[in-house]
Amino acid sequence: MSAMRKIIPITLAGLSALAATGAQALPVYESKEVALYIQGYFTAHQINIMGSTEMIDGASRLGFNLDVPAYKHWNVGFNIEWGLLLVSPNREIIISGDQQAEPGEQADPLYVRQGHAYAKHEFWGDFAAGKQWAVYYDVAGITDWYNVSGGLASGAFALGSDGGITGTGRADAALTWRKDWKGLGGEFQIGLQYAAHAADLDIQAEGARGPDTLLVCPPEDCEYGLARGASLTYKLDVGDGLFLGTAYNRVNLDLFTDKGLLFDISDPNFPILIRDDEVINASSNDFAFIGGVAYGTGAFQKGLYAAFNWHRSHNNELAPPSTTMGATNFFNAIGSESFVSWTWGAFNCYSVYGGHNLLKSHDDEIFEEALVTGDKYRLGYYFGGFNFQWNERVRIYLEGGKDDSNDVAQSPGDFIAAGIRVDI
Repeated sequence: MSAMRKIIPITLAGLSALAATGAQALPVYESKEVALYIQGYFTAHQINIMGSTEMIDGASRLGFNLDVPAYKHWNVGFNIEWGLLLVSPNREIIISGDQQAEPGEQADPLYVRQGHAYAKHEFWGDFAAGKQWAVYYDVAGITDWYNVSGGLASGAFALGSDGGITGTGRADAALTWRKDWKGLGGEFQIGLQYAAHAADLDIQAEGARGPDTLLVCPPEDCEYGLARGASLTYKLDVGDGLFLGTAYNRVNLDLFTDKGLLFDISDPNFPILIRDDEVINASSNDFAFIGGVAYGTGAFQKGLYAAFNWHRSHNNELAPPSTTMGATNFFNAIGSESFVSWTWGAFNCYSVYGGHNLLKSHDDEIFEEALVTGDKYRLGYYFGGFNFQWNERVRIYLEGGKDDSNDVAQSPGDFIAAGIRVDI
């Protein structure tokens, strides 16, 4: 990820959602037995954030899709996609006094974005297994079209990640099934998702044994457990197309431990150990609900495209460091996103676009130590931009963001960026 993307999650879909992104797959080999495609793009921005200018990586990626016709109208294959950091050398030199430390990796220049196998059938639907776009993203993705930023407030990219563990973004180790059918003047699609033991939990949880208690959960003892998700979308043949969708995702937080430490934090400055030898079961859950509506052929397509989504979540966001009382705290949130583009000109090459991302805490008491009026978390951005589609594979863009966040959110601030994207 780039410096900006560490705070603002990666946007746009990958190999498993080519139609959603407008990305093009390039055939490498085709026969009656097998087809191999390569897909991806390079993108980079010259960005100014609060007066500091640098060139950074965008969400560049490279992927392959192998598709094989199978028995009785089935198609099977796999998608694999890597994210790429290509612009920066991705190293840092640490100077401590007069001693120079060894250079260390800031981030992996090649990282997995997706990797899954699939089987598709016109009647039975589409099955997939592995790291892939979540069914939750079937709705969250309608506003995730900005070239530089976006995806901050839909609940998809939870916990400051790609949403893999929660199963809301690029879901880890997930089993999915999607099936569509026509009716009532449009097309319905249902999506179901399942994952087990998504990740270990190494956290501190307040209220585990009543008020003023803190459970310190040791590594490899507590876990993100079963995850389940579902989505329902409806594309109506009205004008240029009307999309309606809703999705729900739930993960068990299994805080079951016989090794955890339980503290009395009545005085947060002097926690008192209560017990360290008793089984503690303080399990909870992480859920996110989203609804969305969109109109138009698609983002950066001819004419108007307008999309809006709204979400509510529980334990699906993490408080930034130093904004709470030292514990790693989940918090409940409500959020909304919008994206609007108008496209015109020869070959539909000109687009202006804009919208917003707004995420707010819904249980403000955990931020009571934060030095901000109202004890709230508020992350807000308003975006505007211009997109020039030079040809079918090259776009040039200008995008700016106005930061409307409070101090608790610790956002990077206003930005303006000029960039280029080159598709394979």
